[in-house]
Amino acid sequence: MVSREPRLAVRRHRRIVVVLAVSVALALSGLGIESASASTRSRLAVSVNSDRSSAARLHGSTVNGKIYVFVRKSKKLDKVDFYIDTPQWRKGAPVRTDKKAPFDLAGTKADGTARPYNTAKLADGTHTIRVVMTRTNGTTYTRQGRFKVHNGGVKPAPSPTPTATTTVSPTSAPTSSEPTSSAPTTKAPTTAPTKTEPATTGPTKTAAPAPPTTTTAPPTTSAPTATATPPKNCTNGKTINEGGLASYSETGGGEYLIHNNNWNDNAGGNTVITACNYNNWYLISNTPNHSDLSVQTYPNVHRDYNNVALTRIKSARFAATGPRCSGCIYNIAFDVWLGSGLSHELMIWTDNWGQRPSGNKIDTVTIGGHQYEVWRSGSGDGGILTYLSTTPQVSGDMPLSEFFKDVQNRGWKVTTTWQVDYGVEIVDTNGKPERFDFTNFAITD
Repeated sequence: MVSREPRLAVRRHRRIVVVLAVSVALALSGLGIESASASTRSRLAVSVNSDRSSAARLHGSTVNGKIYVFVRKSKKLDKVDFYIDTPQWRKGAPVRTDKKAPFDLAGTKADGTARPYNTAKLADGTHTIRVVMTRTNGTTYTRQGRFKVHNGGVKPAPSPTPTATTTVSPTSAPTSSEPTSSAPTTKAPTTAPTKTEPATTGPTKTAAPAPPTTTTAPPTTSAPTATATPPKNCTNGKTINEGGLASYSETGGGEYLIHNNNWNDNAGGNTVITACNYNNWYLISNTPNHSDLSVQTYPNVHRDYNNVALTRIKSARFAATGPRCSGCIYNIAFDVWLGSGLSHELMIWTDNWGQRPSGNKIDTVTIGGHQYEVWRSGSGDGGILTYLSTTPQVSGDMPLSEFFKDVQNRGWKVTTTWQVDYGVEIVDTNGKPERFDFTNFAITD
C-alpha cells in the first residue's frame, strides 16, 4: 500500500436529502477537509409545502405546479432581491424585493406561511433564480439556483400531492460564516449549507455551512464517466445516476431512501449507484483531482423522522467498505440532523481516508467500546460535532443514543431528530473509478 499523508482541504457544506411529498417532477431514474453535510449548503431552497417544511436545494431540481422558493438562514439579512432569468441582473429590476424575513419568492402571508409561485408562468426548460442578499451591515452577496420546469404543456394542479417515491434533496444546512459576493467560502461543507473553515484531510454530508456558489453558471464541460464493475453482492439492481434529486425508494414503499446526492460536484466528476435494496447497494465514483479539495458528493441511505424524540432512536446497524487507493480522499460516515432548524449536525465517521473534520479537535471519548476524536465547528447550542473513529469500523452497531447524550452534555439543547443518514463523503478518487459497498443498514427505534 502506498503511504499517504493527510491533505488539508476546503470543505463546502452540502445540504441534506429530504423526502418531499411533492409534485416536484423528479427524474428518479434518470438534490484536513472539513466534513459537511448535507452540505456547502445552498441558501436558495424549494418546498412544496407553504410552511417551507421538507425543503430541498433549488439548484438542480426539476419542478412543476406550485412551489415555494425561499432563502434559508436569513437572520442576518436586511433585504433580498429576487431575479428570474435576468442575464444583466444588475441593470434590471428584481421580480420581488423582500425587506423582512422570511424571504419568499412569491411573498409571505399574514400567518407567516409562504405564498406559492406558479411555475406555469415559465416555459418548460431550464431557468435561473438569482438572489442578491443585503446583510444588516450593508454588505451584499449573491446566490443562484438553476432548475428545470417540466409542466408538459399542462396547467399544473393547484396543490401538489405527496407521493412515497417523490424525493427532493435539499442540500443546505446552517453556516457559521457567510461567503462574500462571489468568492467561495472556505469552510467545511451536511448540510450543507458554507462556513469558512478548513476541512480535514481525510469532510462533509449532510453539514451546516452554506454551499459555495458563484455568480456565474457552472461549467458545462462533460464529466469523466464512472465505469461500474460487476456487482459483488447486488445484481440486477436499479441504476441511480447522480443528480440533485436522484433517489431510490425501498422496495414495498418502506421508510428508507438511497440518494445519489452530488450536492457540490464542482470538479466535474461522476458517481453512479446500483441499488438492489436500501441495505444492499454500491457505487462507482470517478472524481478527479481538484485544487480546492472540497467534498463533492454524499451518496447515502437515510431515514426521515420529522422531529421524532431522540429517546426513541437507539442504534443503527451498518456495514460499508471503501477503496484504499493512493490519492483518494473520503470518509464513510453517519450524518444525523438534530432539532428542527438545520442548526445541529452530528457526524460519526466510521472510516476516514485522508480527511479532516470541520472545526477543531476538542476532546477524545470512548463510546460503545470505540475511541473517537471529537471535533467541533461552531460554539454554544449549535454547529457541527464530528466524532472521528480512531480506528476504521467497517461494520457493527452504532449506539446512536449514547452520542445523543454526549452532544447534549456538550451544550446542545436538542431533544428530537428528523433525519439519520449513512454514506460516503467523496473528495477525490484520483481521477479513477473506485467502488464503495454498503451491505447492511437498519435503524433500531
